[in-house]
Amino acid sequence: MMGIGTLIIFIAVILVAAVAAAVLVSTSGSLQQRGLSTGAQAEASVSTGAEIVSVMAANGDSGHDIERFELLMRLQSGSEAMNFNNTVILFDTASTSQNLVYNGTLSTDREQDTSVTTGDYRVYYVKQGPDYESGYLSRGDVVKAKFRCSDCSSTTADTGGVGENKRVRIKVVPRVGQAALVEFTTPDVITDQRVPLWP
Repeated sequence: MMGIGTLIIFIAVILVAAVAAAVLVSTSGSLQQRGLSTGAQAEASVSTGAEIVSVMAANGDSGHDIERFELLMRLQSGSEAMNFNNTVILFDTASTSQNLVYNGTLSTDREQDTSVTTGDYRVYYVKQGPDYESGYLSRGDVVKAKFRCSDCSSTTADTGGVGENKRVRIKVVPRVGQAALVEFTTPDVITDQRVPLWP
């Protein structure tokens, strides 16, 4: 009789241990899945972003200021594709600040394109990579983001542009990932049609 009771207690202990082990395995699997998901999100937020290669401006031969800007960009190394609809360009001077949203692509690379306004930016694909999709910055793409300055800091007769020797800050901010930032001072003398600003 004593042996049967001991056997029942032993079987009960084994069953409880088996249930506990199953719960632990299930919990660890769930935690591992959540950890992988969180890791992927963290990796995307760290690695995703644009690299600003250069900044140019046009209209420098009219009024000693610059009004039209071009950012030459590509993806950072290892970055996921960026959706321009979820990407904002912030343009700041000492006297003004603009939040520019995406407004489509350009089919030609004209400096005086009238469709480029002061409230948004448009993109021209200098080079289309193997994963090209319109409206996205994908692996292998090289793009120019074009926009105009809105009544910035010029005090010359030709108002509307950024004047000589002015501090400018441009930030490209994707919805997920790292922002790309460039800061520069405009030249002391602006007389050329095209003006390199950065680097």
